[in-house]
Amino acid sequence: MHRIERIVVHVVLLAVVTLLLADLEGPGRAAIGDEPRPADQLGPADEVLLRGEDGDLTLSNAKGRIAFGTRPTERVWSIGAVNVPRLLSSLMEADRFGEARTELQEEAGEQNAAYEARFEAFQEEHADVTPESPEFPRIQAEFQQMMKEYQNWQQGTMAIRQKLGAEQIEAAYRELIEAVDIVAERRGIDIVTRFVPTGDPFQADTMDLAGEEVRRRGFLRYPDQIDITEAVAEELGL
Repeated sequence: MHRIERIVVHVVLLAVVTLLLADLEGPGRAAIGDEPRPADQLGPADEVLLRGEDGDLTLSNAKGRIAFGTRPTERVWSIGAVNVPRLLSSLMEADRFGEARTELQEEAGEQNAAYEARFEAFQEEHADVTPESPEFPRIQAEFQQMMKEYQNWQQGTMAIRQKLGAEQIEAAYRELIEAVDIVAERRGIDIVTRFVPTGDPFQADTMDLAGEEVRRRGFLRYPDQIDITEAVAEELGL
């Protein structure tokens, strides 16, 4: 083979090898041994720069959350919502809460019956006394003292009921929050807000209560997927 022919052959072989290497390892292509990447997938990349008329925006990964700035609040957080009134109402009906209220109510009923019996016996004992009777001022004072005692008992009983109710609501709320934390952690949800579905009927017979029903519905439109009420209810055993 002539010298010139050998040179031409070498040049052609070199060109073929160069093209093959460029096809295998060139920009945008995976090298031999790399995992194939979908054609519509970008990256991997440390940051993505988006141009804009009011300035550039840099997107990055901050501990598994999309960040659009350097501040801790400049993150994209996932969100969920829970129908808190519904779950709290169900919790308050549970036996562990209802038994204490029933016991208090029964005790108050017995005491109230005792007061009524005292009043009835007092009236029967002094049925013949009139305002003109000499003993009327004394009997009237005794009756007023009994009424004062009864009113003080009513106020004390109401205070005990209110205190018990407040304690139970807080206890039920703590249980609810614990269940929300478990479900949110399991599903990777960052923020959980309370809401009432817009389709729920109003439980109101006055304008004030109807207005309160409107205020409780913080979301006017929302995707159904953010509602995790059923998952929290299941965690609570409801």
